[in-house]
Amino acid sequence: MTQTETNTTVKVKVLSPTLHFYHYVLRQSLNESLEERKERRKFFENNLKEITSRLTCKKEKFVSDFLQLIDIKKEPSSGTIFDFKNTKLSDKCPNLNATDKCECHKPNSDRLYLETGIFKSRLAARCLNDTYFLRLTRYISSNEGEQSLNSFANLSEYLNTLKIELGQTAILAGIVQSPLPPETTTRQIAVSCLHKYFSQIPEEEIEEKLSEKYQFLDSPFYVLRREITLKESTENYQSKTTNLACVLLYKDETAERKADRVYSIFQNLLLSYHKINYFYSQSRSLKVQLKRLYKAIEEQTKSDSQQILDPQILVKLPQESLEYYKLLSFLKDQARLIKVQQRNYRECIKEIEQETGEAMPKFFTNFQEDINFYLEQMEADIGFLSPAIQLYERLMLSVQTQVSINEAAIQEKQDKLGQILTVAGTTIALGQIAHKPITTTISQRIDGVKSLQPSLLSLWISAIVTIVFSLAIGYGVSRILSGWFTKK
Repeated sequence: MTQTETNTTVKVKVLSPTLHFYHYVLRQSLNESLEERKERRKFFENNLKEITSRLTCKKEKFVSDFLQLIDIKKEPSSGTIFDFKNTKLSDKCPNLNATDKCECHKPNSDRLYLETGIFKSRLAARCLNDTYFLRLTRYISSNEGEQSLNSFANLSEYLNTLKIELGQTAILAGIVQSPLPPETTTRQIAVSCLHKYFSQIPEEEIEEKLSEKYQFLDSPFYVLRREITLKESTENYQSKTTNLACVLLYKDETAERKADRVYSIFQNLLLSYHKINYFYSQSRSLKVQLKRLYKAIEEQTKSDSQQILDPQILVKLPQESLEYYKLLSFLKDQARLIKVQQRNYRECIKEIEQETGEAMPKFFTNFQEDINFYLEQMEADIGFLSPAIQLYERLMLSVQTQVSINEAAIQEKQDKLGQILTVAGTTIALGQIAHKPITTTISQRIDGVKSLQPSLLSLWISAIVTIVFSLAIGYGVSRILSGWFTKK
């Protein structure tokens, strides 16, 4: 591979230029289905293929042509996703003699050991509980002598264009010649190295966003922190993830050897770092959604009873209550997860400092103050948003009470209607029974005993007496019957 030549004002050589690349993708989020897990696995596989399709083994075979991955259903909770059992490396590498052995894979190792010209690489892809993790180390051996800063452009080729989800960190490291050329600073070197990595970002922008100079292993250490907006965003909030690009300029080979002993711990430190930032960003998105629902429920509790009993509100209320409770539970889960990662982060810092005997760069130690702020903010949000649960319960109770009152009023009307119908029915029945005796009696009184047909006058008087008699007796009977049925 021909090294990329770029014009630069920094004329410095580095010995053993190395890229340490850490790429993290969530394997499974809260309450996700297998299909959603498959989508995350596919995202990770696509990024992995972007790398393996450009890396070769010692015999110049592209890794993507022969590497197989473990099926998603057989993934370990922690361990490699490279399927070394079904990837017969010695059969896949071309131009091998009968006595040759493929050196891509070593026994009891989950890494691939690769070579592309003078560039050597070590690649690992693993599951770390709920996370997919890709670690790539690319370097030019010190046996090749000092290299220009342009070597970092080739070491990091295509890596800075990978899609980021949970987080990503690149550490550009190398032994810098001493003393430095006149009027050349370590900051200028760091800016130039990062410009080789982010070729699309102007040096002026890198210089503006680059951190102050930190110290690690008595060597200059710089950090460029970038926030990347994710597609999964709410209407009023853009969820973000972090991308770190660091430069570590070893003062000598001793510093390099010390650093090499702790890069495996750095992978866990950076995992916690990216998770904390990612979860906090997600919590801001949850807060926006919860505040919108909170405002809606407050407005509903101030509404009159007729508006509360609107059919559309009654249908949505239980679902909105469940949705609010679910989102609030997620927010509490995010806070708990950050607390877990905070403990892991502290432990990693402690391990690195014990292994090296030196303090971590302040960039990482100062981040612990950010974690405390994140947790305080989230606890305050949870405390502020939790009362809405009581508002939902109160509104539901109010609706139930109002419905009960309405049902009681309806029942009372139905009872009265029943009583009226009972009176009417009883009256009609009694009238039919009493009509003939009353008519006969009145006819005998008015028309005489020998009269065969009642006169018109006696018929009218009989009808009036029958009605009055029926109403009086019917009302009394209906009161007794309606009372009995109502109790039943």
